Amino acid sequence: MNKIEITYILICLLAITSCKNNQTVDDARIPFDFDWKFALNEQPGAEQPGFDDSGWHVLDVPHDFSIEYPFDSAYTSGAGGGYAYSGIGWYRKQFVTEKVYADKKLWILFDGVYRNSEVWINGHYLGIRPYGYSSFYYELTPYLNPVGENNLIAVKVNTSEQPNSRWYTGSGIFRHVWLIAKNKLHINQWGVFANTVEVNKSAASIDVSVEVNNDNDTDQPCTVLTRFIDSEDKEVAKSETGVDVKAGQQQKLAQNIRIDSPELWSIEAPNLYRLQVEVWSGDEVVDSYTTAFGVRTFQFDPNKGFSLNGKHVKLKGVNNHHDGGPLGAAVFNQTHKRQLSILKEMGCNALRMSHNPPSPELLAYADSLGFVVIDEIFDEWMDGKTFHGYAPHFEEWYQRDVENWIRRDRNHPSVIAWSIGNELREQYNKDSAQKIIPMLLDAAKKHDNTRPFTLACNEIVNFNSFGVLNLLDIVGYNYQEAFYKEDHEKYPNRVIYGSETVMYPYHDHKAWQMRSYQQWLDGQLEDYVAGEFLWTGFDYLGEAGIGHVGTGFEFWKTWPNWPWRGADCGVIDMCGNPKPGYWFRKSLWNDEPMVYIAVQTDKSARNRNRSSFWNWPKVEAHWNHETIGDTLAIHVYTNVPDVELKLNGKSLGSRKWDLNNEAFLFFEVPYEPGILEAVGKTEDGKTVTCVAQTAGEPAKIVLTPDRQIIKANRQDLSYVTVQLLDANNVPVPFADNLIEFEVSGAGKLLAVGNGSQKSHTPFKGREMEAYQGKCLAVIQSTSGKGEIKITAQSGSLPVTSAILTAK
Repeated sequence: MNKIEITYILICLLAITSCKNNQTVDDARIPFDFDWKFALNEQPGAEQPGFDDSGWHVLDVPHDFSIEYPFDSAYTSGAGGGYAYSGIGWYRKQFVTEKVYADKKLWILFDGVYRNSEVWINGHYLGIRPYGYSSFYYELTPYLNPVGENNLIAVKVNTSEQPNSRWYTGSGIFRHVWLIAKNKLHINQWGVFANTVEVNKSAASIDVSVEVNNDNDTDQPCTVLTRFIDSEDKEVAKSETGVDVKAGQQQKLAQNIRIDSPELWSIEAPNLYRLQVEVWSGDEVVDSYTTAFGVRTFQFDPNKGFSLNGKHVKLKGVNNHHDGGPLGAAVFNQTHKRQLSILKEMGCNALRMSHNPPSPELLAYADSLGFVVIDEIFDEWMDGKTFHGYAPHFEEWYQRDVENWIRRDRNHPSVIAWSIGNELREQYNKDSAQKIIPMLLDAAKKHDNTRPFTLACNEIVNFNSFGVLNLLDIVGYNYQEAFYKEDHEKYPNRVIYGSETVMYPYHDHKAWQMRSYQQWLDGQLEDYVAGEFLWTGFDYLGEAGIGHVGTGFEFWKTWPNWPWRGADCGVIDMCGNPKPGYWFRKSLWNDEPMVYIAVQTDKSARNRNRSSFWNWPKVEAHWNHETIGDTLAIHVYTNVPDVELKLNGKSLGSRKWDLNNEAFLFFEVPYEPGILEAVGKTEDGKTVTCVAQTAGEPAKIVLTPDRQIIKANRQDLSYVTVQLLDANNVPVPFADNLIEFEVSGAGKLLAVGNGSQKSHTPFKGREMEAYQGKCLAVIQSTSGKGEIKITAQSGSLPVTSAILTAK
């Protein structure tokens, strides 16, 4: 460890100790992301300190080595895995045993490594973790070298057995890594659990449990001081508990703390306290732990759905996979914040983690931005869906994976339910279902019995006949809208919610999942349906071709696979650009008056009752078409009662809109170049407008960074959207120009991308073709402060640039 790295760690320690942000932290956590050495393939002896890694590549984590290679139809990950590269990767990192560690215990904590990760310290084997999404840790103390000497951490990752998932997983140390240094008397990892027991306007009652470990040779008396600190850094409540912890043992203690006049955590006002727990030995603090905490209560009711702090809330949710589009699985903190901010703007208030535990940072942003979360684990149990998935490991590993999942995430106020699985094949085996569900519930409730448990069912009739759903607190229905009403009547004590729901409100009446507009409408308006989680929020890698699998409910007959390498069934594309379905949901999920135009780009959009099972009809927000006089279908998404359509200033008539009759307005208009305008009128006479204008040829490139100032920490990001405009500054929807990028100064080009799931241009290159007139460049900071310049050029178009600042 060099002097720069030692200084950085000391700065991080000071920052963590005085942490006031919304993220859970152990106050002894030391960032361990930087300057790993990496190599592919088998590396015999790489776990040994004397191994020569001088030719290895130096990189930082999070890191995904799958995303660094072109997609290829020959790869064994197949359509499910997005035709991505897989294999073996080795990571090595050295650090010095500093004096500060001399009397400490030291652990290494991995937030996520995909998959079959094996870890060594100084050549000593620490263990393996088959499941790629668990956070896990190993103690290093017994194997550390004396003070002043180097230590070596080696990690082997193996994703070569394929397919092992139904979606893109990535490969490598794809989440953060931490060293944890503690005294022998310390708080156990994830050993603090706080829960709101009761709350009203005058006071809140909070139960706090703390696990204190004593690894000394003698008994240790200590005092546990727990404090709640508000957003103005004022202590609002505290409790002190004295305890004698026996040598070599763990002591769990319970406190009940009252907060007067609490500020409640809610979707509209996600107020957060800082919960700080300190262990005092005499007059010295020997360990401390800090986490954000939200005071809130919630309830699920079979007739009234979901309520938060006594107020009814309809869950307006989306499912999301873990990848960050062009970043692959190596998603940074700002990626999470950006994605959630885009969803929040749509009116989304809920997230379902499909189908594995998310990164801790994502949940921290859900806490601070005001989302409620269904936190999920396992896409398969013992009956596997893929040849090399989790099923072979389930019996040996499920208890440890469930324990780490629950204990890590249980202090997040955003988490309102635990989901133990998704679309399990045990839906077809009564004996297996009756065996495994109680096993998982028993393993999970040891660590949290304050939240409801659920699972997601796409064969609800089978599970109903097995008689196992009464073991769950709430029941998720995947594409089972047709059964909401009859199951509500048949099982009056069951809480029903749409754990995965169709994006589009109209479907063929023959579809067994949803047969009518009324069934869709019931899910939106009836309180007994707690809410829905669309499939999906963002497009994602893997499950190649979902969203473009023909029309109607017999989607499985026309699965396209290659050259598709991902699913475009999101309401937002992989680069963060909202699609027409986004604006429909915004009209449905927001009270702010709006109107939005989307025009057919394919004749299939002319029939409103036919669509891809997982996607929106082929419409886009532009007014460009080849043949004058062709009749085009026009969608108008709105939440106002009256809309007038105009073409080149001439009225095409007004239409009344009522959700009880139709989801959106449907017009047919003969094409004529110019300006198509929708004018919506509210009940009180105010107007809102949306314009689509015919574009000419591309004339300029415009760069729009989502953040002008980023942190000089080697991990912060700015997403720079590239838009091609014509000479009149109208977006050019058909532009597919190849854009070349150059970045200089205190930043680097991390990735490029566009919204097309059929593009095979490398994400890690320096050029990207526009898709529908747009593409994206992701800029990452270095450790240096100063100006970052990004330049974009394409053929004869004027060169353009944007300036960012790293501070």
